[in-house]
Amino acid sequence: MIRVHDVWKKYGSLQVLKGLSLDINDGETLVILGRSGVGKSVLLRQIIGLENPDKGYVEVDGIKIADIQKKARGEQVVKPMGMLFQGSALFDSMDVGENVAFYLNQHEPELTPKEVDERVEHALTMVGLEGTQRKMPSELSGGMRKRAALARLIVYRPQILLYDEPTTGLDPTTAMQINELINKTKQELKSTSVVVTHDIRSAMEVGDRLAFHYEGKIAQIAPKDQFWKIDDPNIQEFFQNGLIDHDTLNNLRKKEGA
Repeated sequence: MIRVHDVWKKYGSLQVLKGLSLDINDGETLVILGRSGVGKSVLLRQIIGLENPDKGYVEVDGIKIADIQKKARGEQVVKPMGMLFQGSALFDSMDVGENVAFYLNQHEPELTPKEVDERVEHALTMVGLEGTQRKMPSELSGGMRKRAALARLIVYRPQILLYDEPTTGLDPTTAMQINELINKTKQELKSTSVVVTHDIRSAMEVGDRLAFHYEGKIAQIAPKDQFWKIDDPNIQEFFQNGLIDHDTLNNLRKKEGA
């Protein structure tokens, strides 16, 4: 289980997280909804340990991340985590195969070159990019870059996957393909997933539970088939601010039986 307890985070005079608490269950996909710029990505950085909270703590399987020395952090907590960054974060100077193999080459020296190649090939096949090992990131479309970045996570089989706006900037067809891959990856790795997004369509495709991030805290959280029933004017405003139209909202509600 991932436990986020009373986490505060400030940048200069900007208070982003304001006592945020959240429990994430093993094996679920939790989607954190909210407008852009409210601190959803900041929360992911606290969970994976890229930053430490100003106050409060993040605990993974009973271990407080901030209490672990940086040298040991990778082995004890962060190693079983992986994060798909919003911009994919591929190394432009490496081809796709080298990008996907990067973690294995750095952290699993016991693997032979053949074993690394086999795992890279499997990961790329899983995301539909077989045969692209020698392509450079600049040769890939936005959707292909997302898939290559996902293959880079799959290759070392993390137990916890964090997704930062995985469908942002993608056309609807490509976005749906990414949603399908998120679900496929969860099944393949039997992983726990946290997805931050402002895309309600994506949330409904991949989420087991939905949480609403508002003013630095988790304002509401529920299984997705119950989320629609929450009487919260801030959630309704979120839907109405052009993020999802009325007809689509009604169709999604019908789909979930709300």
